[in-house]
Amino acid sequence: MPYFYLYDTFTSERAHAGTLVRIENALTDLGIQGRVGRLTILKSAKDLIDSAIKDGADTVVAVGNDITISKAAAALAGKKPDVALGIIPVGDKEQSVARLLGIPIGVLACHVLSSRIIEAIDLGRVNNQYFIRSVAVSGTPEVECDDRFSLAFNRPHQIKICNLDLWELNGETKMSNPKNQLLETVLTPLPHKGFLGFGKKPEPGSQLVMESCRITSPGNSLPVVVDGERVLKTPVTIKVANARLKVIVGKKRLI
Repeated sequence: MPYFYLYDTFTSERAHAGTLVRIENALTDLGIQGRVGRLTILKSAKDLIDSAIKDGADTVVAVGNDITISKAAAALAGKKPDVALGIIPVGDKEQSVARLLGIPIGVLACHVLSSRIIEAIDLGRVNNQYFIRSVAVSGTPEVECDDRFSLAFNRPHQIKICNLDLWELNGETKMSNPKNQLLETVLTPLPHKGFLGFGKKPEPGSQLVMESCRITSPGNSLPVVVDGERVLKTPVTIKVANARLKVIVGKKRLI
């Protein structure tokens, strides 16, 4: 099983040097060491992963955080169905995907990788791009859901459309199910600004489930944040992708 390890740029920081040494030693001890590729300005995840698969890799391991995983998942979408995504989280920030998939941070993730428990999960698609976590837009857009009904807002909301993510709704932490071919849509009123918001309690949010939606904003384009990193502009069409992704997960996964 040829492994390819995709290192994010931030992993080269001095603070992570000791962790990477321990990870690489553990991978060698477990017999799952492999070729390494490092993201740079000139080398994208897609370029590195395409090259690795061409050379025979059947496991691509994202070494980094949620953003690293997003880049790897988008690059793997629609590729050979037998290629699996592994994850080694590095650093404490932006590790929600690892938490949901039951993968510990640092060297212990190597043992999860070696155990090779595989789940097939959904991916989302926004226009011609894939996402693994969620898409978010704030303002007063119009949302057409499943070609059946539409939502309009008379005041600003955050609209978050989730495939594999966590969110807070009315004081409760919730999570989406990335295996049911549906997207969880969370509608949260944004606080009033200035005097109008003084002394007011937050208004309750709501959620609904859909297969697809189209978000428009007549008059002005709104930024659409994909997986907490990429930014598109309305209008966008969002749906569950036809492609699924094989992911190596831990025994303590939440999905």
